[in-house]
Order: sequence, then structure tokens, then C-alpha cells
Amino acid sequence: MLNKHEGWIAIDFGTSNSTVTFYDPKRPRDFKNLSKEQIELFCQLLKDWLNSSLSNYFPRISDDHWNKFLEEVNGNLKQPWSKILNDKNSSSLLEGIRQIEISLGTRLHDPIYLVVSKKLNEIYHNVLQEPPLQNENIILAQLEPNPDEPNKKDIISELELTNPKRFLKVKMGDVVKNNRLRTIAKEFNEENSEKHWQEIEGKFHHSPKRYLNKIEEKVDVYWEGEKNPIEYSELIQAAFECLIDLTETFKDDDNNHEVCSLGNFYRVIITYPTAARPEVRLKLEELVHEILEKKFTDKDITDIKVDVKRNFDEAIAAAIFYLWREFGGKPTIGLEAFKTRCRRLGQRWAQNLLVLDIGGGTTDLALIRLKLEEIPAFEPGEDRGAGGRYYVLTPDLMGSSGHLNLGGEYITLRLFRLLKVAIADNLLTAVTEKRLENDKLTRVIKTLEDESYRFCSNGEYVGLSLLECIDKENPESDSFYKKVLNSAEEVLPTQWKNNRENLQAFYTLWEWAEKAKILISKGASEYEVPPNELTELLLQNDIDVNANNYTPIIKISKEELERAATQVIEEAIHIAKKLLESRLPDESNGDKLKSKKLDWLILSGQTCHLDLVKRKLHEIFSASDFEWNPARITFVPKYAKLATSIGACYGVTLQQRNLTPEGAKEKLKRGISELDIKVNNLLSTLPCSFIQMVQGSRKMLFNPQQKLYQFKPNEEAKIQTKWLDAVQPTITVRRQDFNNDNSDGVPWYNFVFEELARKIGIYSESEKRKYYEPFKVQFEVNQTLEIGMLFCKGNPHYLVDDDSPNLRNLNQKISDALKTENIQEQVPQALILDGVLQWEIAVGINEESPHSVFKRGEMLADDFHYSENDKELLHKGSISKDQEQKLLPLPAFPRSAAHTFYAYYPSLDNPIFPAILLGVLGAKEDKIKEDFLYYVTIDDQGTLRLHEGEAPYWMCEKPEDLKDKEGCVFRANPSSMNEGDNDERNPFCGLH
Repeated sequence: MLNKHEGWIAIDFGTSNSTVTFYDPKRPRDFKNLSKEQIELFCQLLKDWLNSSLSNYFPRISDDHWNKFLEEVNGNLKQPWSKILNDKNSSSLLEGIRQIEISLGTRLHDPIYLVVSKKLNEIYHNVLQEPPLQNENIILAQLEPNPDEPNKKDIISELELTNPKRFLKVKMGDVVKNNRLRTIAKEFNEENSEKHWQEIEGKFHHSPKRYLNKIEEKVDVYWEGEKNPIEYSELIQAAFECLIDLTETFKDDDNNHEVCSLGNFYRVIITYPTAARPEVRLKLEELVHEILEKKFTDKDITDIKVDVKRNFDEAIAAAIFYLWREFGGKPTIGLEAFKTRCRRLGQRWAQNLLVLDIGGGTTDLALIRLKLEEIPAFEPGEDRGAGGRYYVLTPDLMGSSGHLNLGGEYITLRLFRLLKVAIADNLLTAVTEKRLENDKLTRVIKTLEDESYRFCSNGEYVGLSLLECIDKENPESDSFYKKVLNSAEEVLPTQWKNNRENLQAFYTLWEWAEKAKILISKGASEYEVPPNELTELLLQNDIDVNANNYTPIIKISKEELERAATQVIEEAIHIAKKLLESRLPDESNGDKLKSKKLDWLILSGQTCHLDLVKRKLHEIFSASDFEWNPARITFVPKYAKLATSIGACYGVTLQQRNLTPEGAKEKLKRGISELDIKVNNLLSTLPCSFIQMVQGSRKMLFNPQQKLYQFKPNEEAKIQTKWLDAVQPTITVRRQDFNNDNSDGVPWYNFVFEELARKIGIYSESEKRKYYEPFKVQFEVNQTLEIGMLFCKGNPHYLVDDDSPNLRNLNQKISDALKTENIQEQVPQALILDGVLQWEIAVGINEESPHSVFKRGEMLADDFHYSENDKELLHKGSISKDQEQKLLPLPAFPRSAAHTFYAYYPSLDNPIFPAILLGVLGAKEDKIKEDFLYYVTIDDQGTLRLHEGEAPYWMCEKPEDLKDKEGCVFRANPSSMNEGDNDERNPFCGLH
């Protein structure tokens, strides 16, 4: 029988590589000991330290002095250091450290004290910042076991189809890459040429993540001689299924039974680029949901409700990981260290955090304000025990941005062009210098002749002239840029879109460019193209260098790589700079104004391995208004790729916890501090603004940092505008990531009202202006940045549910209260007279800070529909609104989970006698939902109602109902506005 796994799995499906992290509850969480990861790091750091040359760490200490110290330490140990470090036993390790510290304690005035204690502190700091994955039951899946790389957790995202029919099946990883290279290298003749290239096109596909913006489009796949058109979404779905299957295979391996449960995952978290469009996020959820449904229904199990979450974009997930890294090793210590790096704002500590994630294909950014405050857990005089503290960390999303075609692959593509031109330059120079004879190259030289003599002089090629055009930071600005690339294509054809025989040359150059980027980013000074491979490639292109006894030498230096990468890195950093300038606010502390300040910069993604990233950050940020502090830049190479999937997995762990000060008391009494991270706050804030273009001008619809709320259970959190007049024939909504952006933003959604008018039956060709004038529109945006539109003719009507919590007969309550109090003043004897409120209504909030919900003199002008005895009744009423006539939700509920309503005369600000109690209203089942909005309505029958969630509109299902049912509200779906393909940055479009 197929069992369900009670944990969850987080998938970071990348453009170049993918990772998976999962939570497994098999073992109880352990907070007393160091985790497996921390112990392994501890042992490795100690081993490196103790086995290194003495002068590396202690130049002021003699060998004799140091050896005497170690002998004293070893003499007090029951086993040698080598055994302690190899066994990785926690208690033995801590005993060894204790003996070092005891021996140090006897040498307070010895020079060895300062150097050893400094090194120990450095090791402690690194160990305590290592995320305790094992203690939190978080496991990194090894998707492609490799004995040569036992710690490798990521997998190449390239796909190989194994079955294109029915439910698509694929393989992923190095084995796919090797299979592709072998297949391309197969010998073929003219008779089987077409079949050869069809086999390559049918089986092998680079990560379809780069096609997220055209997920519904199709690609032709040739399989066993047949042409099968398949959607990119099918490739993406097959990749996710493969990653899930590989993770379950790893989890169910015999070697992992001690820490992993059996069963199949039914809860999955998927991450996505920050700039991904709403339809992409929704489609990814749908695709993964189908995978899980199929997994269980194939085994005749239908009672499992699969769960797919898409709450975490890649930048947010990375931020959660690094927050955990900051505190997770030892929260009590981490919290105090964190406070020292913050600015004090009243009773809170605050700092601003920016995540810059430059990955393989995309760049993702998130700007977050962290606010830490201590919450009293004990009553005055209550026993605090050892005095642990209860902290709440609230991360506020101040803005996010990104780019879908800006990452490491774009750098490789620019390096690919450089290599291609360098090879062409080398060969043409050899022809001019008479070291090589080749008719094709001679013809290319002739095509380069022009009046500028830039590339040719007196019929001979000018050495390095092609390379100098391309080997600079911004070669695209050179007027000869396209000519240089075209000439290199004549020498070494790699464009395979219209000539598949160039495919092998393209992939060969691509592999060289990728190897050069990786090796140099890891410290190499240069990369040399393997001469034998280059000679073979040239021979396949009718250039026989061996015949002339000539060997071309092609090298890529670190400087050349950095020039190729500069434009990419600078573009990413300038997006970050614009986000900071746009969203980072000034802070007021008393009368003293503090300037904008970035406190913590987190670098994530594999591309950040390049030294160039930090240098460019310093260059660009130092010239701005933001303070530069290298000590507050975090880049952890080990987690450059893993941070996203770990952060998403741990984010769900945080959501599952129900921490309260009361529940933490026992832990606090033991001296252990508790930290409650309000991770949901990151997921329910609008990260950007949305504007509507009206007659050439911008009209703001939504502002960044607006709070989103759930209106109905199991729906996305969202926010709505007020009802807007003057519906436009064409409604265009655009996204803007930055304030004061002079551009029109990114096209997001479009709606042609004319099409709706035709369905309603009101469209008139002769009266184009008049047919849409009676209509109003309301916009809404949800967590996935999906825009919705509501239309109605005239003012909207509301549908009232009589089952909602209510207070009835309020007119009588006022009259009775006045009689009881024997008030003689001439005051209204009822709450409502002639459809007008005579008293102000407010909620008490425990009577300490009353909050007005309805003003005296307000006319009940809204139309409420009721159902009673199968009849629809219409009454007048009002729903609480602000001064701009936008629906106004109730304030937060007090601890009693219910609001107490009072009537004031003449007003809350100027009552002439005590308030009259109207009654108490609470949420259903007395369970208040923090992420929900609650509204209150009053009708002309004197009934006050509490509404959970969305304002209850009177909805119609068909657009034609809008014609005659004034006030009926219809929900229309606008069309998403996709941007075109960007072949200039797509390495695998076949045009490079």
C-alpha cells in the first residue's frame, strides 16, 4: 500500500541546477546538542587548525611553546585528538575543547592566550552560524549520488526524454549531459542525417525554466520517426516529477532509514523567480498538483488531499534561510549578537536587509525590514527561573524586484561569443602571417575589407581587430558588433536553428565557456581551450590546422572573463540600488533624523562566486547615499544554491509552529530564549505598485507595502481599491517596482471593455462614449500579483447572510436605555430615523481606545439584498467606509476575540452622557483569523452584522445580467500581457 509521508518537500527548480530539501518528522527535534552539521564543521575546522603549519596561525609563538601547550592538553584527554576528530562524538569533542580552555585559563598573561582564544572564538562563531538542519529534521536530498562528490546536493536541470507519450517521463543530471554529448558526437551520413538530428531534438532539452513566460506554447519533439508537439508545461511537469521521484528514492534508501520515514510526499513547496508572472505561479501549482494526484490515484488511494504551496519566491526563501542561519545555531547567543548590529527604535531593534540572488538564469531581489522586540512572558513578580527571554521578529517586505534573463548563463553566453571571436581572430591572423592556408578563411578576410580599414589593411587582416571589438565591457555599443559576430559565424558556424549540423560546434564552445567561467570564478587565473579538442572541431569545419603544422592557442584570462561579466553584474546591482533608493525610508528617532541605511546585504546564487560581484557592489554602493560595511555582507559559497530550497522548507516549519509566550514559559525558565519569526508577514505584503494608464497619465491603483488579507477561507490574500468611475474602453494595468520611475512599468494585465459590452448587449458603434459611462470598476490584487476586476452598473449592492453574527432591534435598545437612565435631554429616541444614523457607533477595544465604525448623520444609502421565505427582499443599509468611501474593515480584535459595540451621542469625541452598550459580536466559533478582514454592516431594520472576509456583493454569474440588474456585480478576468522573447539573452535559441 502506498503511504503518505508526513513531512513536506521544497523544490528549487533552477535554470542551470536544481535542489530539493525535505522535512522528515521521524526523529524528535533536539535542542540540547549540536547538530550533525555543526559537529562535522567543528571537527573540520579544528582539524585544519591543529594540523596546519604553526606559522599560519601563531607567528609570535615558538614551536616549543606551542607543543608544550598541546602536550598539556593531550595529557588531560583520555584519547588523542585524531580519534576525537574522526569519531565526531559530541561529548568527546566538547571535552577536548574544555581542556583547551582550562589550559588557556592558566596562561592569562602568556602570548599564547590571545592568539589561541582568538582562533577559538572564530571557530565558535562559524559553528554557531551553521544551520542545525538535523535538529530541525530538515534533510538535503542527494539527487544524483556521486562517489567523487559525496557532498554534492544539486543536479543539472537538463532533461532527457525517456517516454514522450501519455504522461511525459524524463531523466535529469550529469548522465543526461553525457548522453547528449555522446549522441551529438555519433557518426552519421547523409542518409541518416535527418534521423540523427531528430533524435537529439526529441530527447534532449535544456531546463525548460527559461520558458516560463511561454508555458502554454508547444515545441516539436521527434520520437521513433514520429513528430509529437508537446507544451513547455509538459516538460516542466516532467522535470518536477523527476525531482520528486529522485528525492523519494534517496529518502527510501536503506542507508537513510534511520532518519527518514517511508511513504510518498503529498505536500510540496515550489519556489519561483521573484519577477515571475501570476499565470506562471498558478500553472506551476496546477502541474505539481496533477503529479501528486496521479501518484496516489494510480494506487487507488483517493482520500489523501494533496497540498502544493507557492508562497515563497526565490528571494524570500533565501532571506528565510539566512535569518535562520543568523539565529539557528544557538538562538540565545544569536539574538544578543543580532541586537548589537541593530539600531534601537523605541522598544524595538531594527535593521534593513537586502537579498541579491544572482542565479543561473534569473536575478531576484527582496528588501526586508527586520523588527525585533521582547514580549513579556511573565507577570510581574512571577518566577522567571533562569531568565530566558521571549522575542518576536517581524520581517516586513518593503519591496522586491528581479529579472528573468539576467544570471550566470548570460555571462556564459557573453564568454561564448568572446571565445568564438577569439578563435576566428587567431585563425585569420595566422592566414595573414602565412602560418595557415585556407580558402574559406581567405574569403572571410575579403568580406572584412571596408573604407575604415578597421579590420583589413592592404587586403590583409589586422590582428586582434575582431577581438578588440568584442573584448570589452559593453561590446554591443560598438557599431561593428554585429559584423564581428557574423564574421566569426562564417569562420566557425554555431547557429543551429536553421542548420542543425552546427549543433555540435555550439555545444563544444558552450562547454568551454562554462568551464572557463567556473574555473576562474574558483580562483584560476586563466583557462586554456584543449588544443586537441579545438583542432578536431576546426577539422569538422573544413579548417585543417595540422596540414600546416600550426596549433592555435586560445586562452581566456580572468580579466577577459570579468569584462564579459561586468555588464551582467552591473545591471543586477543597479536593480538593487534602484530598489534601495525607492523603498528604503528615512527613520525618525525623536528630533534627530537618521539617513537611509542598508544594514545587511546577503548575496546568494552561484554567480556570486565571482569576486567581481563584491567589487562592483563596493564601487556602485559607495557612490550612493548608503553606508558601505563589508563586515555586513554575507556570502556563504556552500549554500549559494541550497539557500532557496532550505529557506522554503524551513519557512513552512515556521508556519506550522504555534508559539506563544505562555507556551514558552518552561523553556524560558531553563534559561533558553525563544524566538517567534512572523514569516507570514513576508507573504502578505504587496512588494510593488500597480498603475492604470488613463488617457496617457498614470493612476495609482495599489501602493507597495500594502497589507494583504484573506477574504475567504482557502483563498489568496488580497486587497481591493474603492469603486472607480469612468470605465475606460481599454484598461491596462502595469507593474512598477520603483518609486519615481519615469517608465510606464511592466505591462501586466489588459482588459477590453468593448468585448464585455458586446456580451452585456449594450455596445453601440455610433455612441462609443456613452455605453460604458454608467459602469464602475473595482480592482483587486492577490498574493501572486494576479489582478482581478469587478464591474457593476451604478453603485454596488450587497448580499446579506442572515447566519452571520448580528445584533438586532438596536432602535429599541437605544429607546430602552434612555428610559432606564432617565435622560431628560432632547436626544433621538432611536438609532435610525428616516434612513439616517442618529448616533455614532464605535467598537470599544476593551473600552480603552474606542474606534468609530459609523458616523452620526450617515445616510443608509447602500442596497442590501436578503433571502427570506424563498423571497428576495431589498433594504437600505450601510457598510463601514472611510472618508474616501473605501470599505473600512474593523480594527484588530481584542484578546476576548469579540468586539463590544457602543452608541455615542452626539459623537465619540464629544459624548454628552455615557455610551450605550449595543452588544458584543465575535467571529464564528470564537476563532479570530489574523490574516482575515472583518466588516460590519447596519441596515434600516436596526440590525448590526459582522462579516468575515470579503464585503458581501450581490453577484451575477452572466455578464448580460449587468444590463438590467443595476448594482449587480460581475467578476471579469483580464488578459495577461506577456513580454516578447529575448533571444539576445537566450543561449539555446539557436541564434548564437
